[in-house]
Amino acid sequence: MAVITISRQFGSGGSEIAALVSQRLNYTYVDKQIIAEAAKKSGLPVGNGKIEFTEYHSELRSFIDRLLFPGPHIVAQVSVRGDDESSVFVEELDKSEALTLVRDAIHAVYQQGDAVIVGRGGQAVLQEMPEVLHIRMVAPLSYRLLQVQQAHGLDMEEARDLIAQRDRRSAAYLKEVFGIDWDNPLLYHLVVNTARWQPEVAADLIADAVRELAG
Repeated sequence: MAVITISRQFGSGGSEIAALVSQRLNYTYVDKQIIAEAAKKSGLPVGNGKIEFTEYHSELRSFIDRLLFPGPHIVAQVSVRGDDESSVFVEELDKSEALTLVRDAIHAVYQQGDAVIVGRGGQAVLQEMPEVLHIRMVAPLSYRLLQVQQAHGLDMEEARDLIAQRDRRSAAYLKEVFGIDWDNPLLYHLVVNTARWQPEVAADLIADAVRELAG
């Protein structure tokens, strides 16, 4: 009934490795849809079947900017163009309610067990919970630049700017919302330099650690 949380630098390949781990262990791969499910259960209207809570998105102001906006309520509707071109719809959700929604969703996944939680502050929400393995995925900037250039068709400077933007937003999200420094190695059981391992080998390494944790 173990749960894995994955924190990853942008361009490190962490999401790919997380997906491989979930396949190795037959675990549920959990990312943005946990908030969609929580929103449905809470009765919030969800556009196109999805409500999205993510560390990065940038049309007008990012969703996390709106979450942290210094006012009693978040704007009622936010249209966001993400990688999957989905939209975000939030119904007058204030900051306290939004954070409760995130925490409740992650705890619900924890109670079900056998899951890989990618991002969303899982390493903070479940920091002291038993049978949870916290993993951090990192890689040198040179490696990440190459990965992002190839994946997004960018030149070197464009890739550098995108990496800096994504990492900055992720770090700010975790600092502002959960009060943690995502680069603090003491938050994690294992920090993996993905440039040193093939994705399949890294996935095997993590899967073996989970099996040890589960006993």
